[in-house]
Amino acid sequence: MKLNTLFATLLAVGVGGWTFSALAQDSVDIGDVKVTGQSLGNGHMVQEDSAKGRSTVTKEAMDEMAPTANALDKLKYTPGINVSSTDASGLSGTSFTMRGMNSDQVGISADGIPINDSGDYSIYPNLLGDPENFSEIFVTQGSSEVDGPHIGSSGGNIGLVTMRPTKEAGVFVKQAIGTNSLDKSFVRINTGDINGFRSYLSASHTEGDKWRGKGTLRANKFEWNTLFEDGNGNSTNAIIKYHKQENYNYNTLSKAQFQKSGRTLDYAENPIYNSSGKLVSYYKLNQNPFENLTASLTQRFQLRDDLSLTMVPYYYWANGGSFTGQSASGLSSTSDKAGNYDLKGLPYDTYYRPSWTETWRSGITTKLKWDLNESHSIDVGHWYERARQRQTQPFISITANGAPSDIWGDYNAGNEVKDNNGATVQGRHQFTITPAQKVWAQDTWTVTPDLTLVGGLAYQHVERDGNMLGDLYNKPQKNDATYSQFLPNFSARYQINDENQTFYNITRNMRTPPNYVLYNVGDSISTKPELSWNQELGWRFTKDDMALSATLFRISYKNRQLSTTNADGDYEMLNVGNVVNKGLELEWSGLLPYNFNYYTSYTYTESEQQDDMTIRNKNLPTAGKQLANVPKNMLNATLGWDNKRYYANVSGKYVGSYYGDLTNDEQIAGRTTFDLSAGVRLPVDKKIFKTAAIRLSVLNVFDKEYLSSARTVVLNAAPVSGLNAATPYYNVGEERTAMVSFEASF
Repeated sequence: MKLNTLFATLLAVGVGGWTFSALAQDSVDIGDVKVTGQSLGNGHMVQEDSAKGRSTVTKEAMDEMAPTANALDKLKYTPGINVSSTDASGLSGTSFTMRGMNSDQVGISADGIPINDSGDYSIYPNLLGDPENFSEIFVTQGSSEVDGPHIGSSGGNIGLVTMRPTKEAGVFVKQAIGTNSLDKSFVRINTGDINGFRSYLSASHTEGDKWRGKGTLRANKFEWNTLFEDGNGNSTNAIIKYHKQENYNYNTLSKAQFQKSGRTLDYAENPIYNSSGKLVSYYKLNQNPFENLTASLTQRFQLRDDLSLTMVPYYYWANGGSFTGQSASGLSSTSDKAGNYDLKGLPYDTYYRPSWTETWRSGITTKLKWDLNESHSIDVGHWYERARQRQTQPFISITANGAPSDIWGDYNAGNEVKDNNGATVQGRHQFTITPAQKVWAQDTWTVTPDLTLVGGLAYQHVERDGNMLGDLYNKPQKNDATYSQFLPNFSARYQINDENQTFYNITRNMRTPPNYVLYNVGDSISTKPELSWNQELGWRFTKDDMALSATLFRISYKNRQLSTTNADGDYEMLNVGNVVNKGLELEWSGLLPYNFNYYTSYTYTESEQQDDMTIRNKNLPTAGKQLANVPKNMLNATLGWDNKRYYANVSGKYVGSYYGDLTNDEQIAGRTTFDLSAGVRLPVDKKIFKTAAIRLSVLNVFDKEYLSSARTVVLNAAPVSGLNAATPYYNVGEERTAMVSFEASF
């Protein structure tokens, strides 16, 4: 087993201990959770009490899953959400859909910080921090919270809750190894309580080879968390997380490539040059360096017995990019189409050209909760954020061995190609400022001990201020747009008896157009926000040894935003009409005799496009068709056994067929995969160790070969209405992977 320098150093200085802590409260409402006795389904399901569809994955469940998986990987068995990962390292791509909504239509927050990209709402789950430090992950599948800090969520919400430092001092260490040289070392040092303050510092190093093609995955993560409580209801919780990675990308495959060559096809393992001796393909071009830092300060003040104030200022910084092209980018004296550069005398050559983004976003959420009387509790609040984002595409030289001279494309770092006037040549050069704010008020009315009504109204206002600074293809120009919307919500929860509960929820959500509407051609600037009505009708049945929930949902949204290209190949944004997502979610978990337990979830989703599209003056028959990348049927089932010393879980996951295009011309078959986890909690000498465990995980036990999700969705995969066919490309499911981890607290 390899202990890297970072891990060994922190272990050597470790003092203190680690034990399970009380659940930290996210700055977004996480609802009420009831946990009694032995957990159901090893923590995959808790007894929810929220007046909306909601699922929670506890720390117990996360600990028994793959030791290197990122936070979103931990949701793979949750109803309503279809998660697929490029590999088991937790460092590569993870994509998902939820109730037919794509990941960039779903809001994600961690301790009150919005995690979606401020420009196009993409999700990068490898940047979310070590899951060892999360106490729970919750999902509200259909409705964003009224106080959610999101401008791009027309679907639901995912919340990550970081665990609080414990009162006892100690150290927790974990070492995981696996196939494809996968290696993760993690250590957390807890100071314990010192004059009301308690803190922990954690660090991890993860490294491994790609499971197909050449290349490595490598990342370091650090986290500092400190909590102060005065015993009178006042507290301050500061969390800082830092992540840095240097990864190689996986190539996506078309259906035809997968059927012909199988799943192993990837980028060229040796440099390929054209007849002029210029590099056109090599895996070392396809890299993804990235770093980010998040910081939040959650302050809670108990102003009176019936009045509390919460303030959460935060800061987010990210810097990095990726090159995913099949060939190097050419550049010569004739490349400047916009006339912004003096490239006279520049010979033709090929370059590493990453799409680079640097983001600065600061914000604050302020909430006031007033228990007006025994029947009414009033919540009012305000969220403000100012995001700045610079997006560039520099040209960086390639060395004689085919590798980039520098994989980091930092702005004006000095390693980029410059023109005769000393200006850095950019294939893209944009700077966007996005001030956003939301105000809300919500009343929770306890009509009777069994009936609770919640009604609220939010007003959201977003500005987009775009500055096209000039690049190879565009003249400098400025554009701006403003979006505002009232967003009401209403829910009702009725406790029929001790075991049965029913609820209804309706919520209005808005997704502001992404920042590239400011820069795309045509009438992109006039793109309207996506507006959705999310409705749910649910029932829950709970006993000490069983929990069952059923939820009917309907999401109707209009002004669906689609990025495509015109006849000249330039990007433009289109409003392609209305979509209705509807279906059923079932979740069932319980305890069985002889220490057995079970958990299962089923999701049925119809995601129907309501209108035909008009593309380049051609009619595209999409009305009545299922949205691409959305399977209609998903089934998860886990059977477990746990006697508190040994445990074992066998999990099966079925994902139905899905389409790679909007006209439903190319279908990808469904698949069934199985995972296995087992472990032993070792007897320990309490004078030295508090806990110790060995855990085993095997993913895709039967080595199923499949395409996991659509990475590049196209309009039509077959010629139709005078439009040529395009080719969808897909992420590839990982081969059988095994991991073992060793952990201890002392």
